[in-house]
Order: sequence, then C-alpha cells, then structure tokens
Amino acid sequence: MKRGQLSREIILEKGLEIASESGLNGITYNGLAREIGIRPQSMYRYLADIAAVKSGIVALYVQKLVTYLDGQINGLTGKTALRQLAINFIQFTRSGMPFTDMVWGISYYSDETEVAEAMNQLRQPIKQLVAEVSQDKQQVTANTALFLEFVVGHLALLTARKESGINQTIFEKNVDRIIDQF
Repeated sequence: MKRGQLSREIILEKGLEIASESGLNGITYNGLAREIGIRPQSMYRYLADIAAVKSGIVALYVQKLVTYLDGQINGLTGKTALRQLAINFIQFTRSGMPFTDMVWGISYYSDETEVAEAMNQLRQPIKQLVAEVSQDKQQVTANTALFLEFVVGHLALLTARKESGINQTIFEKNVDRIIDQF
C-alpha cells in the first residue's frame, strides 16, 4: 500500500472482512498488517493495539448493521417496521461476523466509547418504534429489552443448532406475537 493511502477505516474494513471469514479471534496485528500489505508498525499511527483494532471492528460491524436496518425499514412505521427490523436483523447477522464473536465483542468492548455509541445507535430506533406501538408508555424500556432479547435469542438458537432452514414463518409469527404484547 502506498504511503498516505492507509487510514483507520481501511484497517478496520480489512479487519471486519477477516473477522467475517475467520472470527474475531482470527485477527492479529501482524496478520492484519500482512493482509493490508504493510508493516505492523505502520498501523500504530491509527490503532494503538490489538484491543483497539478489535473494538473498532466490533463498532464498525454494529454501525453497518444499523445502516442496513435503517435502509430496510425506511418508510415503515410501527409494527410493520419492528417486524421487518427483526427479520432483517437475523438476515444481516447470519451473513457476517460469526454471531458468537459479535456478542462476545459487544460485551467485552462495551465500555469502549466507539462500541457504546454504536450500540446506542442500534437501540435508539428500536426504542422509538417500540414506543410507537406500546400501549403502556412506562413499559417502553422493558418492551425494547424483550424485543431485542427475543431477536438475539433466536439468532443464538439458529447458531447453536447450525440450522439455516428453521421455519421462517414460525419466527415471523412469534415476532408478531411479541409485538402484540406491547
């Protein structure tokens, strides 16, 4: 890579690509530098250590998830938007970084500002949609947690079972049942 072309974004994008193929634990400072075509010392200007690399990758992943979900529910409101968000959340997370790495990374790096901000960007639109459909406005926080825990729980079951053909209709009906409880 030519001098001046390297950036934090390039490093993290390549790191996310590697993490999507071999998991977050597959990321090493030297291996990432080799994949980019630079010496490891060149990365220190942008990311201090492997923890900064991994937390940056996790934040980037969540930001990409948020952007994807926003695009999928653009123009939708209420129950329709929540339903579509749940479906698209599952689709997105099944095609990128392994689920277990995503959850581990989010929990491990949750105190890092960049990860915390990305997670807030994920929660806020969901909370707004839940608020639209919640009959009891004092239950919005609890309903948001229930919705997210259901979706993430379903994803965990899909991952644990290593099944891709779980009946999507059942999942969608269960999403509707959850939302109807709000």
